[in-house]
Amino acid sequence: MGFDAERSARIAAMQETAWPVWEATGDTDALQQFLKDNGCHGVEAVFVTMGLLHCDLAQAQRAFFNAPCRDTERRFHNHAMELFEEAADHDA
Repeated sequence: MGFDAERSARIAAMQETAWPVWEATGDTDALQQFLKDNGCHGVEAVFVTMGLLHCDLAQAQRAFFNAPCRDTERRFHNHAMELFEEAADHDA
């Protein structure tokens, strides 16, 4: 997935900033808390996670959504998916 230069730079900078946390803890929950505390959310947090864990998108999303500090984002995502499913059922 391509990003504009500004977003790519933010992701790269946050990966560099978060690396010591990931290296020291190896804990995805601690990593997500660090990212959240430092204003890194949503797609950018997922891509920072992918870069640090050297994992695919699905693994990074699981790390993101399963972190206790990301409960609000998880609930929003789940609600949005339910609305999409309801709309699809209605259109069928």
